[in-house]
Order: sequence, then structure tokens, then C-alpha cells
Amino acid sequence: MHIISQVHSRACLLIEMTTVSEPKRKTCSYSFHREPLTSLIELGSFVTDDRLKSFVGQYGDILTVLKTVVDPVPLQTLLQFYDPELRCFTFQDYQLAPTLEEYSILMNVPVQHQTPFLDVPKEVDFRLIARALRMSVKEVGENWKPCGEVVGLPLKFLLRVARDEAEKGNWEVFHAQLAALIYGIILFPSMPNFVDHAAISIFIRGNPVPTLLADTYYAIHSRHGKGGAIRCCLPLLFRWFMSLLPVSGPFVDTKSTLKWTQRVMSLTSYDIRWQSYRMDVKDVIMSCGEFRNVPLVGTKGCINYNPVLSLRQLGFVMSIRPLEAEIVESVYFEKRTDPGRLEQIGRAWKFVEAKDGSVLGKKFAIAMPDYTDWVKKRVETLLLPYGRMEPLQEQPPLVLADSVPAEHYKQALMESRCLREKEQDTQMELYKAKVDKLHLAHQLREVQGEDAGRARSKKRSYEEMESMLDTEHRECLRLQRAEVNYQKKIRDLEKQLKDKDTQLKKEMELRQKSEDYLGGEVLELRGQLKEKITPLPECSECTLLMDQCHYLKTLIPEDRRIADQRPHRYSTRLNYQRNMDQVQAELAEMRANMAQFIHMMQGVAQGQEELRALVQRQETAIPPPNQALPEGNPVPDTPAAAIPVNNYAVGEELRGIRVDGQPIAPDTANARVIHAPARNRIPIVDRQEDLFTMLSEDEDILGRNDARDRKVEALAEKIRAMECTVI
Repeated sequence: MHIISQVHSRACLLIEMTTVSEPKRKTCSYSFHREPLTSLIELGSFVTDDRLKSFVGQYGDILTVLKTVVDPVPLQTLLQFYDPELRCFTFQDYQLAPTLEEYSILMNVPVQHQTPFLDVPKEVDFRLIARALRMSVKEVGENWKPCGEVVGLPLKFLLRVARDEAEKGNWEVFHAQLAALIYGIILFPSMPNFVDHAAISIFIRGNPVPTLLADTYYAIHSRHGKGGAIRCCLPLLFRWFMSLLPVSGPFVDTKSTLKWTQRVMSLTSYDIRWQSYRMDVKDVIMSCGEFRNVPLVGTKGCINYNPVLSLRQLGFVMSIRPLEAEIVESVYFEKRTDPGRLEQIGRAWKFVEAKDGSVLGKKFAIAMPDYTDWVKKRVETLLLPYGRMEPLQEQPPLVLADSVPAEHYKQALMESRCLREKEQDTQMELYKAKVDKLHLAHQLREVQGEDAGRARSKKRSYEEMESMLDTEHRECLRLQRAEVNYQKKIRDLEKQLKDKDTQLKKEMELRQKSEDYLGGEVLELRGQLKEKITPLPECSECTLLMDQCHYLKTLIPEDRRIADQRPHRYSTRLNYQRNMDQVQAELAEMRANMAQFIHMMQGVAQGQEELRALVQRQETAIPPPNQALPEGNPVPDTPAAAIPVNNYAVGEELRGIRVDGQPIAPDTANARVIHAPARNRIPIVDRQEDLFTMLSEDEDILGRNDARDRKVEALAEKIRAMECTVI
């Protein structure tokens, strides 16, 4: 075995670098535009740790992709090494190419062995989109707009809707809308501040990894040698590249002293982290249908990639150079230019061929000389974009011969057996450790389940107690408020009652005073009436008047009894003023009636006195009926009007006599005498009653007596009413 030391190898490399000027590949300048993501990152902060597991389990680790800060310099350096024929990045002695399995691990989203996204539907199904975004069909239809050559939903609208759902606490709806936003802005960018129909369709299908890898390859391949903007999921490409580079040692230490191009050119296959997270990959998709490699369909176009060049990244041995059929360009076109080819790719994805360790071999991320020599020859043809650099990290010795001495072989064989035995022991210990781990994990799940059950029961009991306490507290507050209101009402009612009692007492006092005053007035008027009343002479009309008065007197107690039984004997506050006015009016009317009655009675008494005097004079002047006038005595020259006819007073003899309070006019009396019936004028026999008798045969006198009786009765009624009112 011929071994050259590392020092000799480095010396030869330096001599070669100094003596021969190696040609370089032409480089291009690429731009990596990213929209401002402040509002989207702010929305992502609403997904707290307790809800992060649920979000990642449903939509993948897309929040990490959202929060990834992209450094354009490493990506600018990486794209200079792109090999368009092999669909990979070719470096000095190794090759790198992103794979479906790596993107699946980075995204935490499994690759489904089914037909991926091919193209957007020709007709927009608003119901399907509304159901996926947890919106109404009306909202989606009203905000669905065109933008350039695509259609979709504006970013501003989706941000507003998602923020509203987060404020309401509808976390499932918010998670769906946030994931759709990340799909449209980060994973599948199309137009600025716009989520197009393609991104929404991929979100609905739920198999984004093949489309993501297709967009990455298509964007890099279409801009190779031209430069310009690279529009794909840049955070995912950046994370993939950085996951392969060293995280410690000289490569990291020279970050501030060397350029990225120098640092990358100093790396060899020994420096790449082949066995990082990719050791868990067991099955690798190697081909689809009649294609010997994997055709990919992106949002803009179709392109193939060669998984056989990436086996070392997944932890497998690169033993030989790949076959020509495995790396030939099979697919590259824009989707709208060849729909038939697109359908062929869709049919091929129904027959996915995946290989595992039984075909690919055991996991051991090394490259055999056959593959390494093939890569170096490819570098000589393709050329490198930058000059070679001395490796920054110490390299292992190079093996330049295929044969070794027997003693070394035996020693290596013994060491291999020992290592194999140790590996078996280690595998057995690992198996036991895994069994113990599974057992402990099972116990842990049981304990966690019990703890979770107890925690849920405690939480439920705590929530029930809090709910009961809250209900009781609200009830106590309600009762306290009701008690305060009732006490206030009671105080108000007591105050009103006290005010009404005081007012009622005042009214009662005023009422009592008014009643006392009116009672005194009535007594005084009765006294005056008694003083004014004089005994009437014995006559039929006076007797009749007295009888009527006695009859009226008998009616007064009955009227009083009826008055006592009347409702509302005592006046209330509302009609007190009205009652007082009525009492005053009735008192004034009673006074007027009493004055009229007194005046009438005085006239009657005076008329009776004058009538008595007249009767006496007539008795003395007229002889008895059986006595004749003396002969020879002439008849006096007294006027005929002055001679009483039928014992009636006439002329001046009736002056001063009053009937119903009015004096008797002489002319009226004479007219009555003239029209009175004269049966026996001479001699006249006095068979008539007094002027006020009710037995006169004269119809005119009877009419007057009836009128007088009615007036007396009306007067008696008024007196009775006044007495009832006063009482």
C-alpha cells in the first residue's frame, strides 16, 4: 500500500495551484427579492407554544420557514456551482442536490406517493376555496381579483380576516388562514402582496413538497447563465444548503476574514456534514413510471432531478458512477407549452418507485474512488467558478493503491472482526435500550394520560367551582343591588307617606276650621232667623205653611241619614279646592235664600197686621147683615172702588200688604174686584175666606195659591239641601 502523507498531498496541491492557472467558469449575478414579512411574522406570533404542536402536526413546520432570515451571499455563491446538465451543484470533489426527502424533513411534511399538483383548475370553485380558508363563499367571491397573469386573493384582505379571527379566539380558523398566507407568500411566491390560485390549490391538496422542489429546480435552471431574480422558496433552499456546511472549526472561525467564495472553495467532501439529520431516511424515491429519474411539476414549469446523485446526502454509499440513463435530461418545459407531456408526468406519478437499504446498501456516507474520479472529470469539463483554495481543515490521508500487504490485511481483518463483534454487542445493547425506551415511553404515556386525566378533572372541577363562585358572586351582587334599590324605595315611600300625612293633617285642620266656621255661620243665621220670625196669625194659609214646614222638618233627619251614608264623606286632597268652592257657593246661595225667606216672612207678617187692622175697621164701619140702613140717611159719596166688595179690601186699603214678598198694586186689586163674580151685590153676605185661604172659588186666586205653594215647596227643598250641605 502506497500512502502519501497529508503534508505531501498539500504540497503537491500547492505546487499544482502555483504552476498551472486553471480556467474558470463564467459567473452570473442573481437577485433574491423577498417581500416585507413584518405583518405576517406578527400574525405568526399568535401561535403560542401550547398551540404550536397542533399547528405543526396539521400544516408542517412552515412557521420556521417563515421566520428564517435569508442571507443572499451564501445563495449567490451556491448558484455559481450549478450544473445544468446533471441538475445538481458540482464542487471540487463532491456534488450536492436538494431532494424530496430532505425537503420533507425540513418541512416536517411527508411526501405522498400520489399525483402531485399539476395545474390550476380552469373554473374557480369558490365553495372549495371558502371551505379550505374557513370563510364564506360571498367573502371569497367579492375579494377574488386578477393580478397580472394570475388570479387570487389580496394579502391585505387575508391579513385582516386572519387578525379578526385571532382576536375572536377562533384558532382553528386562524391556523388555516395563516397557513394559506405562508403558502402564498413564502412557499409559492407569485406576485407581490398576492396569494394566487395555484398556492391555494396546493394548500388544499396538502402535498407541497414535490411542487416546492420543482419550483426550486425550475427557477435555478431557467435563470442559469442569465442571472436575474430567483423566485422560489428561498428560505427552504437556504436552510438546506446551510444544513450541509460545517457548524464549527475553521470554516466558522474565518467567517469575518474570508469571503464566502473562498470559504466554500476551501471545503472538500471530508468537510461536508453528510450524516446530520438525514440518517433516518429509509426509503428514497428513485424514479416514476417510465422515467428513470424523477419528473417534477411546479407552478410555472416541469423539470426532472436525479436522486442517484444525492444518495451520499441521505447517508448511503456512493460506490460507482451513475448510469447515463439515470442522469439524462428527461423533462424541462413550461407547463402551458406541452399539456400532453404534463398529463404523462401525472400518470407516471401513479407508479412511484422507492428503494430502501436492501437495494441501496447500508448507511455509510462515503464515496468510492470510481465516483470521485468521475466527479473530478466532470469538474474539468464544467470548470469551477472560483480559484481553488487550500483546505482550512486537516484532511485524512489519500489511498492511491488498490493492494495492501498481507500482514496489514490480517491485522485489518482482525480489527474488523473485533469491530463487528463490538457492533453486534452495541446493536444488542441498542436493541435493549430501545426496548427499555419503548417500555418507559409506554409507562410515560400511561402516567401522562393519568396525569392529564387528573389535570383535566382538576381543571374541570376548578372551572366548575369558579363557575359556581362566579354565579354566586353575581347573585350576591344582584341581591345587594336589589336590596339597595328596595331600601331606597322604602325611604322614598316613607318620606312620601310622611309628607302626605303632614299634608293630610293640614288639610284636616283646614277642613275642621272651615266646618267650625260654617257651623258658626249656620248657628248665627239660625239665631237671626229665629229673631226675625214672628208668630203668624191664625189663618188657613199660615196653617198650611206651618204644616209644610213641619213636614219638611220631618224630612230633614231622613236626608241627614242619607247624607251620612254617602261615599267619600271626607273630601280628598285632589278635590279639596273644588269642595271648598262648592261650599262657599252653596253658603252664598243659602244666605241669599235665607235673606229672601226672612224678607218674605216679614212681608207676610206685616201684611197680616195690616189685614187685621183693616178687618177691624170694616167690622166697625159695616153694620151687621140683619140691620138695615136708617131711612133718610143718604149713601155716602165714597167712590165705588173704595167700597169693599164681598169683604175684599180694595184701593188704598191694600197698600202695604205683600204677597210672595211683593206689594199688591191697587190697580190689580181693583181689576180683581171688577171681574169678581157678583151674585148678590146688595146686600153682600161675607161667606169668603181670608185673602190667603185655599178655599176660594175664584180660579185666579186658586192659581196664585198653587204658585205660592210651589214656591214654598221649592224654598223648603233649598233649605233642606242647604242644611244637608252644612251638615
